[in-house]
Amino acid sequence: MRNLGEKGRQNELELLIQNKPIKELTDTLCATMCRSEGITYWNYLLLGFNPDSQEAREKRFACVRSFMDGLRSMELSYKQTFDLITRLSQDLVTFSSDQLAWIVEHCIDGLRLGDAKCVGWKDLLPDALSLLSARPRFLLNGIYVEGAEYRMTTVRSISTMQWPSTILTPIADMFKNMNLSNTEVVTVLNKFSGALQDLSPMELPALCFQLFSMCTTASQLIIPLLALEKYFHRNFYKRLFSDMCSNSTNLDSIGESNFFGIFFFGFILLKYSPVDAYSDKELREAEETILHHLNYCTMYKLTEKHLAIMLRNFQHMPDVVLTPFMLSAIISMTTINRDPESARTSHSILLPFLRNVIKNNEEERTLANYSVWYRDTLQRKQVDLQQVFAVLIDQNKDGKDVITPGLVHLIFYLLKSHSPKMHTLSITFLTKFIRKRFIFGQGIIKLISEWMIVYQDQNQFSECLTLLSVADTYTVSECIKTIQNVMEHMQWLSGEQAMRMMNFILPLLKISNRVRDALIDVLCKSMSSSGIQKRRMAIYGFCMILKQLNNSNAVRQTSSATSFCTQHSISGYSMMTQNTLGSRSNPQRNFDMLTLEIIGMLRNCLQQQYEIRCTLYENLQRAVELNAKLVPHVLQVIDWHFRSFFETPAAEDAGDDLDTVFRIRYDQLVTASDEQHMEIQLNDNLGQLIQFVANCLSIFERAPTGYDTREMNRLISFCERRMVANRLPLEDIAPPATHLKCALVLQQLNIIEGLISHLLLRSKPQNDAVSQILPLFNQHLKLLENLKTLAGASKKNLKQSAKQTGNNSSRFNTLNLTMNGVPVKSMCTQPKNIWDLATLEKLLHLLLDDVVAFAAPEKTTLLRSNQPLVRYTISMTAHKLESIRQEPDYKQLSYSKRTFKQLADITKVIYERCIRRLPQLWSEFDMASSALAAQCFTECLRTAHQTYPKKFHEFVRVFDMASLNKSKEVTYIVQDVLDEFMSEYGSDEAMCNDDSIAKVPVYLLEALEILLDHIEFGERAASESYTWLLRFCNKYEILNGEMGLVHRMLFTQRQKTHSGPFFESIARQLGHVLGTQNDNLALDSMELSLKSISTVTAESCLQHLYAAVQKQLTDVDYFITKANNLNYKCQIVPETDQIYWRGNLDAMDRSICTQIIHISRTLLWLTHLCIPLGSSMDGLMKLLIQHYTCLKNLAKHYISCFLSDGSVENIRSTKFELLLRDVGKQLPANVYELITYIEANTLDEEAQQLIKKRKVQAERAKILRETRLIPKVIMVIEDFNKHIILLSKKTKTQNRLTDYLHLGTMRDFDIKSTDLKAAIERSLSDGRNISEGDSSAEDQEDAVEEDAQSTTYPADKSEEEAEAEVEPEEVEEPVVIEKETQRRRRAPSSESEVTQPKRKRGRKPASEKQECNAETAQDSSKTKNPKKDSNKQSKRTTQAASDENKRPKRSTEKKEENQREKEVTEVAKPEKPAVKDRPQISRRLGLGRSAKK
Repeated sequence: MRNLGEKGRQNELELLIQNKPIKELTDTLCATMCRSEGITYWNYLLLGFNPDSQEAREKRFACVRSFMDGLRSMELSYKQTFDLITRLSQDLVTFSSDQLAWIVEHCIDGLRLGDAKCVGWKDLLPDALSLLSARPRFLLNGIYVEGAEYRMTTVRSISTMQWPSTILTPIADMFKNMNLSNTEVVTVLNKFSGALQDLSPMELPALCFQLFSMCTTASQLIIPLLALEKYFHRNFYKRLFSDMCSNSTNLDSIGESNFFGIFFFGFILLKYSPVDAYSDKELREAEETILHHLNYCTMYKLTEKHLAIMLRNFQHMPDVVLTPFMLSAIISMTTINRDPESARTSHSILLPFLRNVIKNNEEERTLANYSVWYRDTLQRKQVDLQQVFAVLIDQNKDGKDVITPGLVHLIFYLLKSHSPKMHTLSITFLTKFIRKRFIFGQGIIKLISEWMIVYQDQNQFSECLTLLSVADTYTVSECIKTIQNVMEHMQWLSGEQAMRMMNFILPLLKISNRVRDALIDVLCKSMSSSGIQKRRMAIYGFCMILKQLNNSNAVRQTSSATSFCTQHSISGYSMMTQNTLGSRSNPQRNFDMLTLEIIGMLRNCLQQQYEIRCTLYENLQRAVELNAKLVPHVLQVIDWHFRSFFETPAAEDAGDDLDTVFRIRYDQLVTASDEQHMEIQLNDNLGQLIQFVANCLSIFERAPTGYDTREMNRLISFCERRMVANRLPLEDIAPPATHLKCALVLQQLNIIEGLISHLLLRSKPQNDAVSQILPLFNQHLKLLENLKTLAGASKKNLKQSAKQTGNNSSRFNTLNLTMNGVPVKSMCTQPKNIWDLATLEKLLHLLLDDVVAFAAPEKTTLLRSNQPLVRYTISMTAHKLESIRQEPDYKQLSYSKRTFKQLADITKVIYERCIRRLPQLWSEFDMASSALAAQCFTECLRTAHQTYPKKFHEFVRVFDMASLNKSKEVTYIVQDVLDEFMSEYGSDEAMCNDDSIAKVPVYLLEALEILLDHIEFGERAASESYTWLLRFCNKYEILNGEMGLVHRMLFTQRQKTHSGPFFESIARQLGHVLGTQNDNLALDSMELSLKSISTVTAESCLQHLYAAVQKQLTDVDYFITKANNLNYKCQIVPETDQIYWRGNLDAMDRSICTQIIHISRTLLWLTHLCIPLGSSMDGLMKLLIQHYTCLKNLAKHYISCFLSDGSVENIRSTKFELLLRDVGKQLPANVYELITYIEANTLDEEAQQLIKKRKVQAERAKILRETRLIPKVIMVIEDFNKHIILLSKKTKTQNRLTDYLHLGTMRDFDIKSTDLKAAIERSLSDGRNISEGDSSAEDQEDAVEEDAQSTTYPADKSEEEAEAEVEPEEVEEPVVIEKETQRRRRAPSSESEVTQPKRKRGRKPASEKQECNAETAQDSSKTKNPKKDSNKQSKRTTQAASDENKRPKRSTEKKEENQREKEVTEVAKPEKPAVKDRPQISRRLGLGRSAKK
């Protein structure tokens, strides 16, 4: 056969095979299949069969059957099997249908056997099945079958059979070649997703490659990805995260006995627990290979846009996306990860998607702490991204950089966002990443530095670089080019931005002299700049360098003399002086030289502007406090400058008594540029300078060597004694007020404050420095009174000049007031205290503590008993703490340990000495000091809350010693103080009259709110605080409106610790205060009765209730979107997991419906209330819009979830039908009544002003403002009804959901012909009588004013008779007056008048209905006139209107005014309403109109 085949003798070959028996052919085939010539024999054997001969076809099929059996029984190589089957596939076209069907069945039998060595069926089955599907119809087992149907049945049977785990990869390869439809692909992928969970890690990559190749759309790709995420989480990441959590256990809190018990228990578990089936190395290698296959298979088939469209269904499911494997999978498919060099980050779509998912996760973590319902509905814990990022960093540090580029760019996306939480995550990641992968450090730092320069309005980039510089200083210091580039840009950027950028360079100065010298060069250039901000930046930088200088890092880069800058203009000292100060044998030589050089450049600032000097004092003082070795050099420079402000003989020439000449040179501090003293030039602040010198002297006293400070001490001592003895000549500050006098008073105030700082710093138990504080403060008080006097005199002068010369000139004089060239609004500005936190802390200890270490007890008694001093100190402390929150970003106080300690120490003094003793303080001292102490405590907590949010618990532990001395915690202390205050002053009228008494509980409640905000929901104090707040509101009636914030605290704590209905009872109680539109509502049966809700607090309580319900609706709306995502996941997970996820979805739907039912019932009561128009009513309308939008989204969710008839039961089981039954009709009916109420009250207020000149534009704007939200409310209601109708049509149930809907209200209007005709005829009659006298018009106007002020609007009888004579047929009320009757309920003014109340009061009695019907019939009979008369009347009306348009404007306005007067006087005196047995609740506009926000 081989010879004949190779020679091409086809006929002889066919004849040979025809003559051979089948047995010989099959035996030869079986014998040669295992050998290398097997494929040759098989090829010529198939060529020798004549396809036109029936006998040859039968013989061929017999050989094929033998060949197929041989494939099962023989072990062949993959190449041999592939070659043999490929040759057979070429002739499959010539096979009959029954033969092809046998081959298909044989392949399926081989698939069932599951032999991994014999998988030839995977290549043969797709071809055979494809040929059969192409045949329209064939006979199989005596039955005609269509080819497409046969293929579909075969694929379905393969998909439903049990697949052996050993041949999953060949099965996947077979399916990949079968050209499956999308539905079949999804079915197969779901089958594989369940089957791959039992595979080993080494088997996964090959199978995943086949599955990824099978996927053609993103919706198909997510199926195997979810299955792989489940696999790796169960086998690897679950154990890894558990180990990470166990490693973070605080072993210090475990006792010895407990520790050994835990150790023994862990040893037993380790010994007897089953060993993990797979090693971590195998799992990691499998994951890396899978990610590689995923990237390769999706590179050209799927774009980021396709993936983002699919993944948006998981945007609100962070627990699915933010896992290590899923996050790695998504990042591996991004363009920026595949090509980080050329791809642009801004073009990425998946990275913004991941950023949004991370944002949602962080919001879930935050909101879960403030809502029980939120936590219960989440069902799973939130993702800890810090752990996820830590795992990804550890996985990539071994060189497996599959996702490293994409991961770093994702962090960059987080850093560029506008969320502080995202910034914290990204900065923490980069800090850890650069430590472990420092090879990427320079590129990352370069990018962030470029963004820092470009995005100057964003602080996160400079903050990130600063933290990186502190955490990994050596890596950052190697980025020399980047640092030089930043320094170059610092010279042309704004001063504040440059200072912000400088912060990341400062930590490098300790280890890099090169960076330090380059920074000094930049600062020297900035020092010579003409801009004040640039010079301030240079001062800040030089002082930061001085702060970090020591002996080890002060060496200059070069050793030549030029590095010292020996010129006098630069360093301030000659080379001889420098060599004298530091010889080479002196270890501090380099430090002294560099310090002198920098201070020599800073000394030039002492001759510059006021702002430059103040910046120098502030920053130099901070540098001296942190680096005490600077003091001798600083004192040497500042000494001559300090002496220049005092005029006194030298110590050798004069004595040390009060008669010695001593004067302060105020002319060097403040000068006036004009004769009127309006243009003021501030040169320096002597008080701040004194405080700076005092700090330097106090530090110098610890090691008094290096400089003579006796003269400076003598000058300060002279100033103190002269000020105490009132012997220091001050400038003239008596009225009349001038701008110069006010500035001098401010300077003198700061001088006294500086002297007090000096006394505090040098105070010791042995001296009497503390005794001089009180006399100095008395002088301070006198100056404050003088300043108030000058301020009053300046205001009087401005008023007098305004009267004499006119407003323009007075405005011109005010604008002429300047200070250092900057216009100011007033002469006397608010004095600014110069005390820093250290001074205030020491002063608080002196005034509040019984014993202090720096003063004798007998010398502090007078100070502690002085009320003005105590009040002023506490007040200044509160203002200083408030100013901390307003400090610029470049100071970075949130990372300052020194400021944190000072803040904690001040809080401890205030808490221990004032708050814990507050009842004693207000009873024995005074209430004003108590209010200031409460304010100061609140400011301390608020500053710590905003500046140090992460360290707040540590901050509380510093000042609250409850854990050490086993006493009450600060939360309970504040609650007890509030209870005692309310029991003593709660019902006192002084709460409304005395500001100090009114402020104490407000400040305490604000402090308590901050403390409660940091209490976790699981702590005992959280539930107890809610109980206390509820008892507080039940027990005390609030007379002060500012205390209404207690309701906000109550609502917040309620949502944090409890679930279920609560706000419905609040709305019902508000009905007692505001009144309701329907008197038949049952308001008496209320479970909750809060005395704190009164007319004083009702409006604020209403706003807090709106905020609480709005937050609930926002949470519900988020969970509706989350339920949509979960529904999508239920559709793509394997069947084995669908029951679990369907159960989670049903539980979430039930929770959502329950919450909306509670919200709807609250809104039912709110829509019944008589809420004031304005912001309160707008808030309710916005709440209704949000509520119905949420309901619409819920209806759309159920529409998307509807799959079969079983969904009807799902709707019932999730309480959605109950929700529609409760609020479907009642709430819209209330809304329509509320709309009528709004319109009636809006038009009523317009009718009250008929007697005045109407402002049409203002009235139109007011009406539009009051009713602008009504169309939106109606639109969202109808939109919700539309979706319910769609859902009802889809469900097709017997009890249709539309039966629960409100049908709506027709709000069209009809013109009353009788009223219109009456108004037209009255206008014509008024036009004929427009020439009446002015006297009669004035009398008529007086009568109208009297009538307008009364509540019944009586009219004169003579006017009624006169009107009846002119118009006998007119008996109905005018149209405008009909609007007026909507304002108050009154009895009809005549028999034919029908009142229209502004709100419904229930059903009318039958008798009233009959009377109304009769009157309506009588009115309609009167309107029936002949057609000709109506035409004539319309012509006359048109002619009259045209005549009126031709008249002058004044006559028209006068006619309209007379018309309004006439209409008002036509009202008859109504009867008194019948008195009811039960007293009526006021149905007026609640508390009156609330202010528009």
